[in-house]
Amino acid sequence: MKNRIYYPFILLITLLTAVSCENELPFNIKDNPPKLVMNALINADSLTNVLFLNFTGRNNATHVTNATVEVHINGKLSESLRPLPPKHEEDMQCRFNITSKFTPGDIVRIDARTDDGQYHAWAEVTVPQRPNEIANIDTLTVPLSQYNYTQNYLQYKISIKDRPNENNYYRLIVDKQMLVKSYNEETGEFVTQMAHRYNFISREDVVLTDGQPTTSDDEDNGMFDTVKNIYGVFDDTRFKDTSYIMTVYNQTDSEVFPEYGSNVNIDVFIRLLSITEIEYYYLKALNLIDTDAYDETINEPIKFPSNVQGGVGIVGVSTEVSKVIHISSFSAQY
Repeated sequence: MKNRIYYPFILLITLLTAVSCENELPFNIKDNPPKLVMNALINADSLTNVLFLNFTGRNNATHVTNATVEVHINGKLSESLRPLPPKHEEDMQCRFNITSKFTPGDIVRIDARTDDGQYHAWAEVTVPQRPNEIANIDTLTVPLSQYNYTQNYLQYKISIKDRPNENNYYRLIVDKQMLVKSYNEETGEFVTQMAHRYNFISREDVVLTDGQPTTSDDEDNGMFDTVKNIYGVFDDTRFKDTSYIMTVYNQTDSEVFPEYGSNVNIDVFIRLLSITEIEYYYLKALNLIDTDAYDETINEPIKFPSNVQGGVGIVGVSTEVSKVIHISSFSAQY
């Protein structure tokens, strides 16, 4: 299974009929002239958000070279941006670093224009209200079976409460941050590295599985693949205006660092995001693409939603709350 986290990707051939959004990307892109592709999933609590610009193409997306991006908040210009320098010669992806400060309720409009005046695309998004604080997180180490193999996982019981009297869309991120200390033989010094892992298991949770929880036996029978909620998105349909205890699992050992034999410190950040409706459906579509249950040779093509006017793409804004679980550092044994 592929792992894709956080970042938006170019919208090509798509199908998601349950979306109440406009400007969906046409099925046959070859019959249409190039369009600007504008992608950004913005976290209102971060000052380092990145917007990506590309052109649609006949066989694959092509890069934008010269363009300006303007960010307006509640009708006032917040910043005017030029592309960031390429990361390296082979990577000509056009990126813009958005540093504006967003607050819940703000109406954010982002315009992208090429320097030749030929292309102009824009999107407008209302920043969602911040989720209620996570009330509590209970943890327990339990044996868990996956594909006929059992090992210890950390179970998280996450108590959340829905925002009342509105339709809400959420995303759960389990951010395992590992600080690894290792010895650099060239410099004769100890160095530290930070790594993030976002994988978690949500198969038992009714909300995260859209009312279709599964067990290890369902995975092991090999007959029916299920769509995994890789991106942790859910709505409040099953706990509207009330509280809910969500159950997920992940590993908290140092199995991802077999090359190191020094101290590893692990903190797990449980992040609950309030996201827009279009971002919710976009990430649900990515769940389908990235899961083992989807086979592009036999399944219908997937249509991603788009909220970009004069072009295609997705611009979403989220707000978040979080809690951290500190796991004692230990010496990895190999």
